[in-house]
Amino acid sequence: MNLSSTSLRSFIAVIAAVGLLGTGLAGCGGGGGDSQDVSRKMNMVTVNWIEGMAFTYVQEQIMENQYDMEVDVREVGGGGIAFSSVAEGDRDYFNEAWLPTTHQDPWSKAQENAAKLGYTYKGTSVGLTVPAYMDISSVSELENYRDELGGEINGIESGAAVNDQTRKILENNGLDDEFSVVASSGPATWQALENAVNNEQPIVVTGWYPHWKWGSFDLKYLEGAQTGQSPVFGAPEDVFKIVDSEFTEEFPKEVVCFLKVSEVTDEEIESLMGDFRNRGDMSKREAANQWIEDHSEDVNAWTKQAEECAASDGPVETLPDDATFSREQST
Repeated sequence: MNLSSTSLRSFIAVIAAVGLLGTGLAGCGGGGGDSQDVSRKMNMVTVNWIEGMAFTYVQEQIMENQYDMEVDVREVGGGGIAFSSVAEGDRDYFNEAWLPTTHQDPWSKAQENAAKLGYTYKGTSVGLTVPAYMDISSVSELENYRDELGGEINGIESGAAVNDQTRKILENNGLDDEFSVVASSGPATWQALENAVNNEQPIVVTGWYPHWKWGSFDLKYLEGAQTGQSPVFGAPEDVFKIVDSEFTEEFPKEVVCFLKVSEVTDEEIESLMGDFRNRGDMSKREAANQWIEDHSEDVNAWTKQAEECAASDGPVETLPDDATFSREQST
């Protein structure tokens, strides 16, 4: 090719511009897994609710060991903090949003800057819970136990939605002057429940499923104060994964896909909670790795689904704000 020096300079400039354009375009494909701009550092948040916390550490270990991610998990003292930390961009991911009823308030405040990535668990229940040996079946009978219960219902941490729901149930049944909801940490409440059961004493706690207590104690919900029987607790809910609004473009597509598709069944969540509660001297990460080793088929199913998702065209789609699998199934 015979080019003058001026033509040669122009030709080189064009080639350089095309090269820069190509580099810029390549960097715009966030979430595709091959982009230089995607991040391999993720910040997760969890609360000391064992069902979500255990699953968080399992997801963390799978991402670090199989997807070459660097993950930081922060444990916080309540669901409201978890929602706001995602919405404000301090954390990227939270896997235990109970919607559309239980966490409606923190979700309504966060959803402008957050999204539902996918389901963690489908079909929950919530309600006032008592040991099966108590001779009571309905919330309307609670006042007969006022003296034995000391006028107290055992809640969880201060500010928890289920505490407020319990207060509303008491008010709706004319019991708000007879009983108060005692806020405490989750572990302290479950210790109180265990002590009461061991001594066959009366106790009422805020309860929900999935939770390990159902597999450890013979319990029952009070009629009129549980999911499906009161507008306070609403219809069956689902547990969602909440992410910041940039999440699907910020991280490798295969990682986004893994977090989207990794959903737990009753059997998986029961085993997870059991392994974490009985981990002894093992750290949470060690317990997570042990669970992964013992449940390789479950993990392989998630990663296979993630591969199929990552191989698909286009970005990973988040769920609609009002997505509710369980309620859609019941209509």
